[in-house]
Amino acid sequence: MVKRFSEIVATCLYIGHVPIVPATFGAAFGAVVFALAMPERASVQLVVTLALIALAIFTSGKAEERYGHDGRPIVIDEVAGMFVSLCFLPRDGSLSPVSLFAGAFILFRVFDIVKPYPARSLQELRGGWGVVLDDVVAGVYANVCMRVAILLAGGG
Repeated sequence: MVKRFSEIVATCLYIGHVPIVPATFGAAFGAVVFALAMPERASVQLVVTLALIALAIFTSGKAEERYGHDGRPIVIDEVAGMFVSLCFLPRDGSLSPVSLFAGAFILFRVFDIVKPYPARSLQELRGGWGVVLDDVVAGVYANVCMRVAILLAGGG
């Protein structure tokens, strides 16, 4: 039962099984869920994002038994990374919502692929920790870059 639940969650309802670029589809899914369901209240964003990271670590660790370390179908880490990328960003600022979400998405994917320090070394951790923490770091980098973009665009 736990194994099956973990596979469903870790693959984000089987989005991870799309034949091409499943991580990109997972990140897009995360951006859409955040945009549609996440309230702007910072405390809620923090609690939900931390809970998602914990769920991602647990389920991806279990799903590795089937898919291997950071297996291609495991995309819950991309969803968690997108939540970090978007967390606390002002939706009513100088960037349009489309620019905000598209910018965070593109930056997250770039940082997720490039894996700047310390993301690459974190990926070597065992279990779900290694699957998820590199994406959390990519999300932090994307979030910081979006904050700079907002400042440069004349926002708060």
